[in-house]
Amino acid sequence: MVNRRQFMGRSAAIAAALAATPRLTALAQATPEASPTAPLFDIAELPLRSEGKLTIHTDQPLYPPWFIDNDPTNGEGFEGALANALAARMGFAPDQIEWGYTSFNASYAPGPKPFDFYMTEVSITEARREAVDFSDPYYKSPLTVIAKEGSPVLEAKTLADLSQFSFSAQVGTLYYQAIVDDIQPTSDVLVLDTTADAMQQLVNGVVDASVADLESAQFMTGIQFEGLVIAGVLPNNPGEGMGAVFEKGSELVPFFNEALASLKDDGTHQDIVEAWLTQPGELLNYT
Repeated sequence: MVNRRQFMGRSAAIAAALAATPRLTALAQATPEASPTAPLFDIAELPLRSEGKLTIHTDQPLYPPWFIDNDPTNGEGFEGALANALAARMGFAPDQIEWGYTSFNASYAPGPKPFDFYMTEVSITEARREAVDFSDPYYKSPLTVIAKEGSPVLEAKTLADLSQFSFSAQVGTLYYQAIVDDIQPTSDVLVLDTTADAMQQLVNGVVDASVADLESAQFMTGIQFEGLVIAGVLPNNPGEGMGAVFEKGSELVPFFNEALASLKDDGTHQDIVEAWLTQPGELLNYT
């Protein structure tokens, strides 16, 4: 088994993933620079945890294509590049960013936060909004079904076909919601603490399939686990997309959203998407 802890720091495997994905390889050679557009704000006017510093937290470990080499400070990977572009647009130089770590589940739990914002593929949901505030969505990924090589799941063409199979998913995720609401399997979903645990149960043959966003699925099937493949793409992602997480009541949210809108308006956001993230391509689309 290769779990999240064991995988941390395996730069050779990450390099292999980049080599296997043309868009990622191209980006590794030419990461888009932060937009040269003048900053939107004087950072003295921003409501920050530490004066003159932007505190950004992520999970640990971090995976491509969201971050590269498990290092949020290098400005590589989709979220790494986007966070740096957002910081620059808000008025921060690289040495004015303080990176730190908060676990994924703790990021949207009730209570005070040690960060100005958190960015690690957190999907925006109404339930999570009860405890934290979110930015506007910065990306919405297709959801995919993952199965073992040679599995009968690979013969499924529709959601009804998929419903006969057993699934695993991480508790409280959109993956679980998509399985229950869209696939509606005839057997109960096996719920685990992490997506890695859900995939391990699939590897072990305890369940027939699982669900993950496209980019995570590419990583898990290409590097993290052996013998797994992407079976197809679900027709619906039930969430609003991924958003940055803020402490409930944070006054920084509108400043972040204005910076994000600016990056979208001038094409910087799309450049980062196209550089780091792949699209479903020829994968089967379930109906």
